[in-house]
Amino acid sequence: MKKRFNKYVELAILGFAALGFAGRFWALPELTLTQHITFFFLQLLILNLIWTAYYLLNDQLNIYLPFEKKLSLRIAVQLILGWVLVEGLIIPLGMYGVERFLPLRQTQFDKLHLVFIGLTAFFGSSVMNLGFIANHFFTQWRQNAVRAVNLEKEKTQVQFENLKNQLNPHFLFNSLASLDSLIHENPALARQFLQQLSKVYRYVLKSQEKGLVSLETEVDFVKNYISLLSTRFSDSLVVSIKLDPDSLDTQIVPMTIQILLENAIKHNQINAQNPLFITISSTTNWLSVINTIQRKAQVETSNGQGLSNLSSLYNFLEKRPLEITETGGMFEVKVPLIKENA
Repeated sequence: MKKRFNKYVELAILGFAALGFAGRFWALPELTLTQHITFFFLQLLILNLIWTAYYLLNDQLNIYLPFEKKLSLRIAVQLILGWVLVEGLIIPLGMYGVERFLPLRQTQFDKLHLVFIGLTAFFGSSVMNLGFIANHFFTQWRQNAVRAVNLEKEKTQVQFENLKNQLNPHFLFNSLASLDSLIHENPALARQFLQQLSKVYRYVLKSQEKGLVSLETEVDFVKNYISLLSTRFSDSLVVSIKLDPDSLDTQIVPMTIQILLENAIKHNQINAQNPLFITISSTTNWLSVINTIQRKAQVETSNGQGLSNLSSLYNFLEKRPLEITETGGMFEVKVPLIKENA
């Protein structure tokens, strides 16, 4: 990967090199101006080499040993490799510089001086590596903060879409019209219809306060909703439910199935000559809603955002995205089921 230029790092390196120039100018008066300038650019080069080496080391470790995989091991490996790298680079280059430009000073470099230089390099390496590590966690924190804000926006948008789909005048009007006809024709069925209608609206209102519900809870609500639709469409709408028992404890965003049913009804013709078939099924990992395709010539009150908003929400909650396919006259939406302990 190409190393990105960081003006703040380069300014810091330039500052350290300038401090080194001033220190040598005071401590080594025997050096000529040319030698001082040479040392300055040599130090500048070494510091840039060290920075580049650490940058590449950090980049490779992000690929082969990311923090998310094994945090403690990653930090240990990065620090150790950084120490080895800097000790193997600074000390040899430093000794070469002394031997090449300061032969008279070479005899003054005993073991104590080497230990001091080694410890200085050790702590300098640690600070630089810890800077990379701290930068990683700061970047992660900042990204998570942005994602949290985006999630709230998307969640609000989905909830608003739910309210538009469910608590809209058309749905309520159709339900009340069906209820009115049932009161005269079949009072017992009218009471049952009214109970189901109240359950549907109670669930809709309660679901706004929940982030996730079990698939079993969602399906119990959907059955009441399907009963209301059956009263309206009679045999023109056929909905079958085939769920894997092992999937009932998994989690799902409230109103997910209802949004998919509403989407199918909104975009397709439903009549006695062209009944709409919808199948709701599940495995341990996926929920599938499939409907036959018999599109309306014109769709009213549709802004095309229902599936898009739902997809955005699941993209945040799950690594597996919503899958939407259209083949063989069938339209299918697969929703990832979320494990409770995930």
